[in-house]
Amino acid sequence: MLKRIGAEEGGEFKAIASGTLPSGRPVIVNADGTVSIPTSVSSSVGSAVTFESAFSEMQGGAYDSNSNRVVFAYRDGGNSNYATAVVGTVSGTSISFGTPVVFDSNTMGDGDACFDSTNNKIVISWKDGGNNNYGTAIVGTVSGTSISFGTKNQYATGTCNENKIDFDSNSGKVAIVYRDGSSSYRGACSIGTVSGTNISFGSQTLITSGTDQAAGINCAFDSAGKLAVAYRNSGDADGDCVIGTISGTSISFGSIVNFANADDVDSITYDSTNDKIFITFRDADNSSYLTGIVGTISGTSISFGTKQVIDSATASSFVYPNGAGFDAASGNIVVSYRSQASGNPGKLNDITISGTSFTVGTQLQFDSGDSRYMQVVYDSTAQKTVIGFAADPNYYGKALVYTSSSQNLTSENYIGMSRGAVFQTGDAASAGSTVTFNAASTSLNKDSSVFDSNSNKVVMAYQDAGNSDQGTAIVGTINNSDNSISFGSEVVFETGSTRHIASTFDTSNNKVVIAYRDNGNSNYGTAVVGTVSGTSISFGTPVVYNSGDLEGIGITFDSSNNKVVISYCDKADSSNGNAIVGTVSGTSISFGSEATFEVGNVDYTAATFDTSNNKVVISFSDKDNSNYGTAVVGTVSGTSISFGSAVVFASEYTIFNPIVFDSSNNKVVIAYREGAADHGKAVVGTVSGTSISFGSAVTFNSAAMSYVSAAFDTSSNKVVIVYKDTANSSKGTAIAGTVSGTSISFGSELVYQTGAVGNNSVVYDSNANRFAVFYRDDASPLNGKANVFNMSTIATTRGQVTNGQAASVDVIGSVSTNQIGLTAGQQYFVQNDGTISTTADSPSVLAGTAISATELVVKT
Repeated sequence: MLKRIGAEEGGEFKAIASGTLPSGRPVIVNADGTVSIPTSVSSSVGSAVTFESAFSEMQGGAYDSNSNRVVFAYRDGGNSNYATAVVGTVSGTSISFGTPVVFDSNTMGDGDACFDSTNNKIVISWKDGGNNNYGTAIVGTVSGTSISFGTKNQYATGTCNENKIDFDSNSGKVAIVYRDGSSSYRGACSIGTVSGTNISFGSQTLITSGTDQAAGINCAFDSAGKLAVAYRNSGDADGDCVIGTISGTSISFGSIVNFANADDVDSITYDSTNDKIFITFRDADNSSYLTGIVGTISGTSISFGTKQVIDSATASSFVYPNGAGFDAASGNIVVSYRSQASGNPGKLNDITISGTSFTVGTQLQFDSGDSRYMQVVYDSTAQKTVIGFAADPNYYGKALVYTSSSQNLTSENYIGMSRGAVFQTGDAASAGSTVTFNAASTSLNKDSSVFDSNSNKVVMAYQDAGNSDQGTAIVGTINNSDNSISFGSEVVFETGSTRHIASTFDTSNNKVVIAYRDNGNSNYGTAVVGTVSGTSISFGTPVVYNSGDLEGIGITFDSSNNKVVISYCDKADSSNGNAIVGTVSGTSISFGSEATFEVGNVDYTAATFDTSNNKVVISFSDKDNSNYGTAVVGTVSGTSISFGSAVVFASEYTIFNPIVFDSSNNKVVIAYREGAADHGKAVVGTVSGTSISFGSAVTFNSAAMSYVSAAFDTSSNKVVIVYKDTANSSKGTAIAGTVSGTSISFGSELVYQTGAVGNNSVVYDSNANRFAVFYRDDASPLNGKANVFNMSTIATTRGQVTNGQAASVDVIGSVSTNQIGLTAGQQYFVQNDGTISTTADSPSVLAGTAISATELVVKT
């Protein structure tokens, strides 16, 4: 029932708002009768945290809702394979851990864990290597970030493999299913009762008959207290499921139901929203692909829908267990697994059940190396899913926080548009006319341009093919009133042929520093200091900083130490990634000793300075690791620099990799071209000490593109990326990204040049609040050209009703008069993120039809 306040007048309803309700937005009615806007959450993977720096075979995971803690049980390969547990605390998109606790000084195998909500205890079951591999269980009590244990107790006197455990809140009992070695490895079940810090068991009940073994046995309770047990029956190689009913300390089972021919059963999960059982297995009839199926329990039996492939890169044995769990906040089942794709990375999918079928969400990769022994645990307080796993190299115990995708819009719950004031301020995105700065063939790099904040000029450095490829620079002055740029005269800074040019500005000395490869001097790494005066620039004498063959040069200024840092691929040093610190004095620069940040072949280095942590961050393509995008944090001390460990930010082929620092959010942003499909992507990095962690990559251009460059707009606090949009006639294109947490979202593209472009370099002029983009005109004769542009600064201010207050809604059949920028006669659709658009989202929900730019007839 809609919680209305007052009478309906002119198509207006007043109702209680759930959450903030902005003016002019679509409104849905919730199950409790309140109203809110549609919301959508994209799936994202947090950074992995190591809780055990040794081989860790994950055995089980559970969420303790009494202490609001996650508990993982595992076999500690660094401590004689002892049975060990650790307590984790979720905070936002991260997790931290207490000190691991040994609960049995014997080898642990085939374990699992659950939470007994009646007694507020963690219960762990396992194969006890210190006691003939008997089935054993123990009760744990979480306190703070630690856990203590009672005395272990047996539930079976035989070798017990593949022990799985779940708790039934109806009976207050624990059920453990397993393969019982004393009964020919038939499927068996024992019912346990927790009392204090101990657990006792009733008599064992066998599930399979004769000598039929139950491989990959798993179990899950539904809300009515029925236990669904799934396994592969060795007698007929079928995937079977059976329903158990607890009575006292025993359990009885209904008839066995076959759901598929299965090579193995991997997981079984209960979806409490849809009241369904979901099973994952390897389909023996379809190349052993990871497959799922939905089950509906009725009494003591279960029926199934149609099986469906989840991942088709799983054609051979998983070898190691995989995990699944139900995320109540999103209503999705989260399935994690070791993919048979190159490197056996850890991957996951959201599974959304509808009736007796399901949809498979976008596959995400949460670890790039060989990933094993996965456990999926849902933290109902933080409303996040935690994935525990062992990761290559060394298979250390790790965990990360996963946010499952969700949306609350349906085709039935949309009721109208919220009333209230709405107005806009700011300017639309625009680009000025093209200006030629070099009337000959011009080569430049992503970092070739720089802003001189002392003179309020932009400086462009480039290779002038019309003048024997000499290193040349030019000073530009931006006029923000008409998005124009004018240039002084070209100035040669290197009379030999130059390549790989990168520029930065030394704010302590008010000097431009240009680093490059001097082709006319044996490809030596060289730098020169420039001084801007009016519309010209003069240079000191070039200084060699590396007497070798360099490429892929990057540069940044460390404003904490007032030093210049240059990164590069040193071909004379096994193509290692090296860096060097420079000190400007007058019109010259001197250097300390170079340091190696990556032993191995690198390319496309770029550098930025994190002013919040006073660290240099270098991005590069690691050619010895499949050209994966990689980053490393450097610390300048005197005339030296030291580095932490390199971190992969993209487990895919990356090119260009420009890097900028977002000083508003204190985050690093790296843009890159993903080499397999040439898509444009960006990723947000967070520096901590001498390391950096990354959120999930976000695609800003899903077609072929190239020549990526990036800059940060300190006025609007946005990262702006420019690129050659190959799929759109190679037009010069820009897009602005807004960082939030560990992710970034993007607005609309702006075409700044309708002709074909190449070799982009973009710089932000903080005095003019404009961007200058320099590029090679890819139409003959490859001239050097520039455009000035501004991204959209339009801001919409909406009135809002706060949570729990009365909200006015223009309901179906009325006219909403507080819209902006509509096209009369056009239909608009409700989007999952609470906006409206001329294209339908999923589900398709008609918002209404526009009768003017500000009026919408709400759907009838």
